[in-house]
Amino acid sequence: MDNDARVRTLARMRAPLLITVGALAACNTNQVLGEPRILVSPYYAINELRGDISLQNDPGTGPEDNATQSLRTFGQNHADDDWGIRADIGDGFAGIRFDWLAMDGNTSRHGNLDDDWGALLDGDRVRMATRLDEYRLGYVHPLWNAATEYRGQPLRLDVAAGAYIAHRNLQLRARTEDGLRQQSLELTDHGAVYPAVRLRAAWRELRCDLDYGISPALQFGGDFDGVLQDVELRLGWTFTRQDVTVFGGWRRSELPADGHAGALGFDADLVLQGFQLGMSVVF
Repeated sequence: MDNDARVRTLARMRAPLLITVGALAACNTNQVLGEPRILVSPYYAINELRGDISLQNDPGTGPEDNATQSLRTFGQNHADDDWGIRADIGDGFAGIRFDWLAMDGNTSRHGNLDDDWGALLDGDRVRMATRLDEYRLGYVHPLWNAATEYRGQPLRLDVAAGAYIAHRNLQLRARTEDGLRQQSLELTDHGAVYPAVRLRAAWRELRCDLDYGISPALQFGGDFDGVLQDVELRLGWTFTRQDVTVFGGWRRSELPADGHAGALGFDADLVLQGFQLGMSVVF
């Protein structure tokens, strides 16, 4: 995405972003942000983009519907190395959170189309490169906690709830094996609001975090719409003296979408899924 496109995207996001952040800020944050801790968590991710997508073609008489193609047909049936970073400001559990994920899905694998797909033709041997930029900003507030014991050691349970806003830009660039025909799609949005819940179980230096968000048609426009769901599970071990936590995790994000590439309509049912490995440092 060029600089002008990025500027236009940020401008479209500004109003919904301010509305959402303002609503989150209206919560009683004194308990969480009175003496905030700052946690920075870079991580390595192994992600795979799965799903199906259909795209119309125009034989000269107007757009025509085509059969849905699996991303596997374009060689997108494997995981890629990606990077992300998370920053938390709060009490170590609840508070403000910012996430950024960059995903590149390049492949040398090919498949054969069984119908037209935009400028690509039935029977073409094709491949695809993908690029995803995702930004999330939100706040959750503690609702409930309890303490007990397990095997003679303290076990603490915490629950928090709130919301976050997400913005995504996904680029799909498909071409034939010989490079004679190409077709690109750009799927983006103007922000989607996710009501969210966070659960934690902490025992000794071990902690388990579960985050779940759902956006039931709470989008400000764009291609990603319908019911968007996101779930993430992280298991971490804290080295208390160093204020460092190492963690591994798993995430699944459902991304239904529909829109247009020029005059051609598309319909997609996509899933981003993969594993994470990283560390959190307290500042």
